[in-house]
Amino acid sequence: MRTVRARSALIIMSALLLAVAAADSEVDCSAMRTKELRKWLAARGLKCEGCAEKADYVTLCEQNKDAPLLPPEEPPADAGKGKDQSIEDLLASMKGMPGMEGIKMFTADDLKNMNPEQMGASMGGRGGRKSRAEWRDELVDFYSRYGLDDKIAGVDAALDKWKGRESRMFDALYKKYDVEIRAKSDAAAKDEV
Repeated sequence: MRTVRARSALIIMSALLLAVAAADSEVDCSAMRTKELRKWLAARGLKCEGCAEKADYVTLCEQNKDAPLLPPEEPPADAGKGKDQSIEDLLASMKGMPGMEGIKMFTADDLKNMNPEQMGASMGGRGGRKSRAEWRDELVDFYSRYGLDDKIAGVDAALDKWKGRESRMFDALYKKYDVEIRAKSDAAAKDEV
């Protein structure tokens, strides 16, 4: 009786394996979406270099229908390590990275203890907002410096229009009057020589 059960189990297992293998070999590559094709190919260790269209993936799939599945990769032992690190540990690990020299790393406590002026000053800002009078003086100076004296009469209107976005206004001015600024710079450079 035992041998009959063992044989039955063996026959059932063999049938299942054959069914899985047959189903895998009967893959309809053209019915799969591109994303599915990429996954199917990746599971077999294949990558479609230079594939631009679905037809390229289908062709590679058709050519490799009999390619065996690769065993699933084990995640690295330290894969979950980053989730448990504190922000201070992450920042400390970044300090030795190329390009990170001279960069101040702020912790949450550093930022909590700063007022907006300190935060702006420590992060490259000027440490506070300019008053309308300061913006007006800067705009008048800009127009005077680059020979645009006819624009000085419209300074207050420009400040009203750009209220709260004065830095963007100056970016736009430097872009708009680039030719005049370069001409003035070139003239100043010639005068120095």
